[in-house]
Formats: sequence, structure tokens, C-alpha cells
Amino acid sequence: MKIYDITRPLHAALAPWPGDTAFGYRLTWRLDAGASVNVGAVTMGTHNGTHADAPFHFLPGGARIDALDPALYLGPAMLVDVSPAGWTITRAALGDLPAGTARLLLKTGAWPDDTRFPARIPTLAPDVPAWLGEHGIRLLGLDIPSVDTIDSQDLPIHHALAAAGVHILESLDLSAVPPGQYELIALPLRIAGGDAAPVRAVLRA
Repeated sequence: MKIYDITRPLHAALAPWPGDTAFGYRLTWRLDAGASVNVGAVTMGTHNGTHADAPFHFLPGGARIDALDPALYLGPAMLVDVSPAGWTITRAALGDLPAGTARLLLKTGAWPDDTRFPARIPTLAPDVPAWLGEHGIRLLGLDIPSVDTIDSQDLPIHHALAAAGVHILESLDLSAVPPGQYELIALPLRIAGGDAAPVRAVLRA
């Protein structure tokens, strides 16, 4: 059974969203300093690396990450390579999704070096979020840090996806994964009241 780890590693050079808290890890207890164990401490923003957005991230009163059904992040998923689509991902770029597809992963290839935050990323065409909801998609995952443009202030795609009942998984690493059907396992940390949470995401062929 082939397993693909589609999680971006958390490391000191990982580029955060501009202005957000960068990832940091340090040992607070050290074996080499006489402690009985090594113990580390982590600092990070909830949107560092591979993470799940909660509606509360962009909707006042929206559901927090710990209130979301874990089943959203477990189960069959379809991976589509949309890199030929350029900066706008249209319905045509998605092709014909198999009936019953509830989790859709989009491979854009637009963020190959995670030590440099992208200046521009592809976005969904305005009619795509509603179309995804109508076709039963409940989770959309991408290999870029947002579903909206980097400079967006009103986040129209986030809102349109929420209105269509589609949840969001961002900053995946799909570079080594061919298109096709997989089993997704991408459980967010259970952060009480969280706006988002890191995930360890894998695909099982």
C-alpha cells in the first residue's frame, strides 16, 4: 500500500503569511545540558504550513476548528492536476468528477519553495465554489496558502466556499503525487476555539 505524506514540514525557514507568527522550535530541557530528557517548545501561527481553516477564521460567529466533524478530513478524495489552468481555476479545469466525490484536492504547483512566500497564487473562478457544493464536495484542499488572492481583504472565495458548505485545507504538498483517487487522512489538532489548526496529511493509494 503506497502512502504519500502531503504535509509541508514545519521548520524555521518555512515562510509564514506576511506579518503572521513564524514557526519556531527550541529545546527547553536538554540531555546534553544535564536534564533527564529532551523537551521542546513550539511557537507558531495556526496557519503555518499544512492546516485546516475553520469558518471562524473569516466569519464572525463561524464554527471553530474543534467543533468541526473529523469525518470531513477522513475518506476518499480525488486529486486533480490543475497546473495547466494558469492563474484561474475554472470548472473546465476540474474535468468530470466521479459521482460521490466529497473531498477534492487541487494540485497547482504554484508554491514549489516554501521558504519563499508566493507573490501570486491561482484562485478559483467565481462560479466554481457553488458548483463544487452542488456536486457534493465538502472539503477542498490545495497546495497553496490560501483560496483567495494574496492581497485580498474581503476573501470572496473563502465566503463562497462556506456558503456552498465546502471546508478548506491549505498548504498541502502534492508535488510527488499523481492525479487520481486516494484515501485522505488529514485530522486537524483539536484546538479549543481555534480559527485553524495544523494537520498531518497523508494520502493512501
